[in-house]
Amino acid sequence: MNSRTLGVALLAAAIAVGIARAEDDDLTAGEKLYAGQCKVCHGLVSGPKTGQTPVPAQQSSMRLAMELSATSTMRDFPIPMTNGASVPAIIAGGDAAPPVRIAVAPPYGPNLHGVYGRPAGTVPGFVYSTAFLKSLKGMEWTDAALDVWITNPQKWVPGVYMFYKQTDPEVRRKIILYLKAN
Repeated sequence: MNSRTLGVALLAAAIAVGIARAEDDDLTAGEKLYAGQCKVCHGLVSGPKTGQTPVPAQQSSMRLAMELSATSTMRDFPIPMTNGASVPAIIAGGDAAPPVRIAVAPPYGPNLHGVYGRPAGTVPGFVYSTAFLKSLKGMEWTDAALDVWITNPQKWVPGVYMFYKQTDPEVRRKIILYLKAN
């Protein structure tokens, strides 16, 4: 190999390493952005341990809040936080503990582990809005779809329960890169 060929090969390798480092930095930034902007509603983006099925945390509380607020836009409901009473006991008023009033319990949205490439509206046990299911059920979550969704979900599908908007394309790109990797 002559010195010119070697120089070109080393330059190509340096460029490849630089690109890989930049993507790693973007992935790390995407993870931090997800943790700061998405995790409170969607939980951790980590897969279930081998043999486990992912269970949306607090899903019964969210479903209860949605059912109890069917006649108004937002209504809180009493739920004891200390004695472990069941949801049916809470509804029936069979629990004597003083209640703590909350509107909904996080996570509000479905777990996003494996969202990239997954058909929309298919997380088992998650209750999607009628507007979401009518417009997006079965659509595949791709870079383009996630980008439009994160930009303004209410504009794309009026009436969905997601109110987060991200106008910065660079922030969206990094969050999508993180979701793609997880």
